[in-house]
Amino acid sequence: MAGLGGCAPRTQAAVAAEAASAAPDWLGAPREISPRDVVSTVTADVVVVGGGNGGMFAAAAAAEEGASVALLEKAGEIGVNCREWIGAVGSRLQKDAGVEIDKHEIIETLCMYASHRCDQRLIRLWADHSGETVDWLEDVVRSHDPNAYVFFETDIGEGDHGIYKTFAIQHNVQSDEERLRSLDFVAAEIEDLGVDVRTWTEMIQLAQDESGRVTGVYAEGPDGLMLFEATKGVILATGGYCGNREMMESLNKLAVDHCVAMQSPGPSNLGDGIKAALWAGAAKDEQPTVMVFDRGGVPAGTKGGCAYDGLGFMTHIGSQPFLKVNKDGERFCNESTPYDFIYAAGTLERDGVYCQIWDANWLDHVAQFHTLACSRIIPSPTGGKAQIFTPEAEMGMIEGVLKPAGVVVEADTLEELAEKLQIPADAFVQTVKRYNELCAKGDDEDFGKESYRMIALDTPPYQAATIGGQLLCTLDGLRVNTDLQVLDADHDPIPGLYAVGNDSGGFFANNYPELLPGVACGRTITFGRLAGKTVAHQ
Repeated sequence: MAGLGGCAPRTQAAVAAEAASAAPDWLGAPREISPRDVVSTVTADVVVVGGGNGGMFAAAAAAEEGASVALLEKAGEIGVNCREWIGAVGSRLQKDAGVEIDKHEIIETLCMYASHRCDQRLIRLWADHSGETVDWLEDVVRSHDPNAYVFFETDIGEGDHGIYKTFAIQHNVQSDEERLRSLDFVAAEIEDLGVDVRTWTEMIQLAQDESGRVTGVYAEGPDGLMLFEATKGVILATGGYCGNREMMESLNKLAVDHCVAMQSPGPSNLGDGIKAALWAGAAKDEQPTVMVFDRGGVPAGTKGGCAYDGLGFMTHIGSQPFLKVNKDGERFCNESTPYDFIYAAGTLERDGVYCQIWDANWLDHVAQFHTLACSRIIPSPTGGKAQIFTPEAEMGMIEGVLKPAGVVVEADTLEELAEKLQIPADAFVQTVKRYNELCAKGDDEDFGKESYRMIALDTPPYQAATIGGQLLCTLDGLRVNTDLQVLDADHDPIPGLYAVGNDSGGFFANNYPELLPGVACGRTITFGRLAGKTVAHQ
């Protein structure tokens, strides 16, 4: 992607003309726009593109610093794509709970997951400023609803996740009765601060002057093409590109070839911000990286690679470390690995998917597994309310959706279960027998799963699902520095242009470290807030 950038600041038209012959089909080219095409012009100090986590925190921060702010969102409302698990270091709540995170350790852990194909300075930026971002959110929540509060999750399970280190960094917004949406409170704050929110307004491309400085955004609004002039800067926060199959085929082909389902908000993330920045001369991460959960369920016999075909279903129970076998009926991996690690191992097996098996005592097993963050089914013992499914909701999903769709199958014998899964019965029965023997020993001699998660499957009826990856979002984005300025191919900032969230890169590579709960959302809101404050003072 570096070849799409320029060696010095140039106009958008010059960059586009030079790169046209080498540009991939998905990139296209910016429109030729003349002043007479523009039906109206709005001027603000800061223009933020995208009304999700990063964009809303950026808009609020810039407005707090006294800047006039225009926030553009192509959907009908802001805050639609809200993530509720917020990873942060050094918050007041952590300090009050006596929790101290070694910053060097957590930074190096994130760098290790990324094979150091990341900018360690950006990870340090999150570690240094995420706590104060959560503190700000806590103040905002309390100011708008005295019954709501930010909750700090101290429960990190049994403390034994094999070789995988976890940290108590998760925060979420809730009341004593229910989990609440953090962005609802940020939206109320944005309204109080007088941010000019423009919904149904979709960015077309960036505006640049002759020096190459980004001066604003062309956007299609309800009344036609508009120019939003930014006197201080533009912040891109449009959420990555996983909904753009053409971009995914080119940049993230492994995910296209292997995932079987997509999770909202993926389909709305079309790469708008990344494409616009590339037209303006930006550079992008080279390493394709996606956030994938092991929750894509498909009917038996389905192969991997159907995420864009509508065949997959959210199968939340897939993140539980039950016995998993390949299409040959054989165990192939430690089932207690992180979400996208087990998915990745499964892509190497026949048809690129695998089968997960549980028995009539599955709810007791789940309680003993004691998984964390968004994979929780049993409520946290601390009173945290951040979870996707309760036991009742999980059972309702299985009975009401997954069984009728053929994703979950049930049988009274292992042989019958194998037949419904379309896998060899003899090999499968032998695998379960061996697994149960290891569970009785309390020692997984074959794959090393934690002993407390080795629980025999011996109580019919048995249930199973065919599982693959569920694509949530892309994590490779535009190269940025610690001021969140977008960089060109020579690592020089493009004046007036900033990026946060999944439009920005340099933080993740290869995978998503899910045992650091909420680090993606924590990075997004922290960088959004920092970018907003930085641009406001330009």
